Amino acid sequence: MSRSSLSLLLPVLLLLAAVARGEEAAAAGEDVAANAVNATAAPPLLLAPTKVMCSCGVFLSGQFTRGSKDPPRGNPAMLHEDVDMFPNTPFGFKQCTNRCLDIVVKHLPNSPAILCGSIDRDVHKERAYLFIKNGEDRWMNTNLSAGREYCCKDGVPYRCPIIS
Repeated sequence: MSRSSLSLLLPVLLLLAAVARGEEAAAAGEDVAANAVNATAAPPLLLAPTKVMCSCGVFLSGQFTRGSKDPPRGNPAMLHEDVDMFPNTPFGFKQCTNRCLDIVVKHLPNSPAILCGSIDRDVHKERAYLFIKNGEDRWMNTNLSAGREYCCKDGVPYRCPIIS
């Protein structure tokens, strides 16, 4: 029997079991209505964790605490969701990171305009860091940065002052 046939039969079998228990309860003089309601309640569904494709997120240093395992706050300044999922292993982590680097490097020359235009706050001397999701729905810090600081005012980039 196929899996889909079994999933269609499960509610019918539960209902038949409830009816049978109700008939037994009625013969014993118990409250049939209360037993039927309890018996037909659907069992809790155990859902498998959702698998996440390789996703790349660029977060500014003001959105997370360096060295902390806590996830970054807010939305990424830049997001790319890939069509591939790599294994949930150190090698898969590296594959996803390399895929993200290939994508992010293409945008580096225009990164100040992209980052400043995509965030809703002013930025003063913050760095952009690459985070990834692969397999699990949580951001993992790659500790990779563009190596420069960003400054934005009203969505427009400006040259960060050397001394501040």
